Amino acid sequence: MRTVDATILAFVCSVFLLMISPLSRATTLAQLSLEQLVDAAHAIVRAEAIVNLPVWHDGEIWTITTFSVEENWKGQASREIQVWMIGGQAGRITSYVAGAPRFRPGEEVILFLEPTRDGEISITAWEDGTFRITRDLRTGEARVTQDSASAPDFAPAGHAAHRDAVRDWPIAKFKTRIVQSLAAGRDVK
Repeated sequence: MRTVDATILAFVCSVFLLMISPLSRATTLAQLSLEQLVDAAHAIVRAEAIVNLPVWHDGEIWTITTFSVEENWKGQASREIQVWMIGGQAGRITSYVAGAPRFRPGEEVILFLEPTRDGEISITAWEDGTFRITRDLRTGEARVTQDSASAPDFAPAGHAAHRDAVRDWPIAKFKTRIVQSLAAGRDVK
């Protein structure tokens, strides 16, 4: 009787695994193109992080980062904005959410912004919509790198991974691409 029970259990488990295996390949993380980000964002700003404030909201830890807006590239953001991102550290409790960017005071960034359901401001596509500004130590030139440039590809076997992240672009080149996208009035879905 034991062999029959083990055989039935093995059969049921095999059928279950066969039934859910297509689901395990169904989810892929697609990176948005720069044009898609421009289209999706309600505002695009060049800003400097001032301060981070962790808060509890609806049972979750959120980090509110205050930014001083240096330039508006799309939309009309205030001179100072507060961006809400889920996760952070409140007291001895840390909540880590993969893909949710964190910022250091004094850090310069370009952010693609959108409103949340609660009417707050968040970052469009999180890592895709976050671009860090660094300076070339030799020339002082400002350069831009997208947070998702270092994210791993999760394309299923047999599918080509498309990685078109911005890596170490001169800020003038980056801004020109944004302005061109805005001028073209692309309707990317």
